[in-house]
Amino acid sequence: MVEIMVVRHGQSEADILNRCEGRADFSLTDLGLQQAQLLAEWIQRNYALDAIFCSTLIRAKQTAAAIAELTQVPVTYDNDLMEQNNGVIGGMLRDEALMKYPIPAGGRKRHDAIEGGESEVQFRARAEHFISKLFTTMDSKPELQRVCIVSHGGMNSMLFRAFLNLPYHSEIFIPTGDTGVHLWQYEPSGKKVIMATNWQEHLAAT
Repeated sequence: MVEIMVVRHGQSEADILNRCEGRADFSLTDLGLQQAQLLAEWIQRNYALDAIFCSTLIRAKQTAAAIAELTQVPVTYDNDLMEQNNGVIGGMLRDEALMKYPIPAGGRKRHDAIEGGESEVQFRARAEHFISKLFTTMDSKPELQRVCIVSHGGMNSMLFRAFLNLPYHSEIFIPTGDTGVHLWQYEPSGKKVIMATNWQEHLAAT
């Protein structure tokens, strides 16, 4: 049984500036860096990681760097783990984005993308692509018994859907707070277990 730890990055500058983040490459705040450090210390105390996979956006990379420094486990960066591409509104103030690019009545269709962005269908396909690569890697490398994925709230929710083979048309969303941790178990036979969702006990002192 392999354990998969799925982590969201710490608080980013966009979170406190009320800006649309997505592919906009904001750094962690001072609090976000502290959250990442507390997460890293908690992982070091409780889990022996064999691999870390991380989004290529800076807020995730800073979070993964804290984990890698304490655990001495190298990080593999993967563009498939980036947050949904929100196109022209990336980095824009949320109110400005809603004014300039209002959500259509009834919401955007799952196959439609905002200008320069990525549709929900494309986003889900990217999560499926990563999960398929991950399973292939773990099946071929039995020494990988516990892996950590550092990504983003939206992608983590998509990874949940892909991991559980939920239908492409799914309204299930799994929230993840700052440095929240989900813990899954996976067997090559196909058995999958959700052990925990959105653990944030490491932030109790903040």
